[in-house]
Amino acid sequence: MKIISTEELRRRLDEENPAVFDVRGDVDYELGHIPDTHTAPLGSLVFRVARLMNPDSFVAVYSRGGDCTLAAEAADRLENLGLTNVHVYADGLAGWESAKLPVVESMHPKIQARGPVVDCRHIVVDRKRAYGGIFASKPLDVGGAGG
Repeated sequence: MKIISTEELRRRLDEENPAVFDVRGDVDYELGHIPDTHTAPLGSLVFRVARLMNPDSFVAVYSRGGDCTLAAEAADRLENLGLTNVHVYADGLAGWESAKLPVVESMHPKIQARGPVVDCRHIVVDRKRAYGGIFASKPLDVGGAGG
């Protein structure tokens, strides 16, 4: 895994059109990211990045920085897929901000996905009629995993 510095990442973003991906998640990306970068959350990284890249294309990934390991995990996944020129911006967004470099918001961030639950209602289902009556017998045990 190759590490890229703040200065080198900034130079590449200023002079080239590099493939730089924020792997934190779409909502975090929308609320603030390094300019001219793209979102590719770890869970969808393969679909958003690897299928579009040539094996020797320059790719940089970043996350929050500090003790966050998302960028390193992303680099490992990309390298396991055969990409050979993958760089980790280990300082992440925190390092970028501490260098007093600009951070931008998306035009229409999905801020509704954050914050406390304001209202929670129970769903009432007629077990005899719902889903063709397959739940008409006794209630399912929903106290276990996933329930």
